[in-house]
Amino acid sequence: MPTFRYVAQTPEGREVRGTVQANSRLEASDAVRKQGYWLLELYAEPEPTTPIRAAQQSVWQPLFGGVPLKTLAVFFRQFATMLSAGVPMYQALETLGNQRGGNARLRRVLGDIRNSILAGERLADAFDKHPAVFSPIIRAMIRVGETSGALETILRKISDYLENELELRRLISRVTFYPKLVLFFAIVIPQLIPALITLVGAQGGAPVGQVLTGIGLTFAKILLAIFAIWAVFRLAMQSQGFRWSWGLFTVSLPWIGFTVRQLALARFARALSALYGAGLPLSQAIRYAAQATGNEYLRSRIEPAGSKLEAGQGIAQTFASTGVFPPMVMDMVATGENTGELGFMMDKVAEYYEEEGKLRSHQAGYILGVAVYIGVAIYVAIILIQFYSGYFSSIFGAAGEP
Repeated sequence: MPTFRYVAQTPEGREVRGTVQANSRLEASDAVRKQGYWLLELYAEPEPTTPIRAAQQSVWQPLFGGVPLKTLAVFFRQFATMLSAGVPMYQALETLGNQRGGNARLRRVLGDIRNSILAGERLADAFDKHPAVFSPIIRAMIRVGETSGALETILRKISDYLENELELRRLISRVTFYPKLVLFFAIVIPQLIPALITLVGAQGGAPVGQVLTGIGLTFAKILLAIFAIWAVFRLAMQSQGFRWSWGLFTVSLPWIGFTVRQLALARFARALSALYGAGLPLSQAIRYAAQATGNEYLRSRIEPAGSKLEAGQGIAQTFASTGVFPPMVMDMVATGENTGELGFMMDKVAEYYEEEGKLRSHQAGYILGVAVYIGVAIYVAIILIQFYSGYFSSIFGAAGEP
């Protein structure tokens, strides 16, 4: 009989974790609810993995198995629209899963969710089966929406949240694109020129095909090296210890670190507003929203605030204990706590951080561009000095021969 792990909440608001054996997820969720708990998450114990499955989970999925945020945002928007039009849930999932040109993994996941719905499972339980595709924030909001009867509204909130997150990522990509492009060609061109000179300067010259082949091989080696570095970094990010160290490093960088912190806190505020507005208890919303920062170091500082809140501390005091929020945010949180408009104030915090982050990101992009130019200039100067030093050394050496 399969074993399921669950995360639930008692009527007093205390979080409990445990395991239950059942023939299906539906039976397992019923068993948890019969204990008087409000079910938050339910996962089946992983089946024994084969070497191929282990390689797929540890290597292939982290590198190539994701679903783009844009695709998820469009899906949730379409899903909400179809439900509001009166389309049955299983039919909406089938229609969206059969769309041509969509993400292959998402199509498979939607087919599995549809089958789970037809088997009698709740939508939230069906989404919980795919934590690699749907983040804890998304799954928590779906569960709240399904429980409260406001699923269509929650689905639109999820789409809005994903679109805001996508805009932040696009901003970072835009301001860093040109410096990254300059750096790429600064690495590629000096590697191609020696190969071209060597091939063309051969005895009697070299055929055009041979020259192009040599350049192509050199270019392929550079791309392979870049891909290897990217792959090693992505795999290393699967380790919590490495993610924590990388998060601490990024927020500690001069100038750039402050911008990284601002954008991370904007994600947190936006996620907290969405979760709290969806009806999730604040302590639980803080834990999920902490994961939205995208920075393991900041997450580790913010997440314990949920437990302190459950222990009876005030909201403003709880936020202050993290040590990552500036005084302005503390004042806005205190105002939201006193007026009962915490979700609204978190939206304002997110808007402030996003605007500040955009401004500083543009400034950081210009600074990075200048730094790259200076580095490239120094690199080219070293190449020229080495070339002419060798050139004149060979001339003087030849002149000194008897």
